[in-house]
Amino acid sequence: MSFELYETVKVLEDDLNEGIKKGDIGTIIMVYDIPNEAYEVEFVDEKGRVRCQGVYLSNQISKLK
Repeated sequence: MSFELYETVKVLEDDLNEGIKKGDIGTIIMVYDIPNEAYEVEFVDEKGRVRCQGVYLSNQISKLK
């Protein structure tokens, strides 16, 4: 599955190193093609401040419905 820049996605698995839990919602801020298709996702807190960023493969995130 492919995703677009600035698309809102949810995480499908925990990333305890970053404090991200399954179901957390973020925004794609970068799309990578090399060496593999991957997406940099930004997560913000309730006040709109960046909480963290992480790179995810397409099987680790899903589109919001």
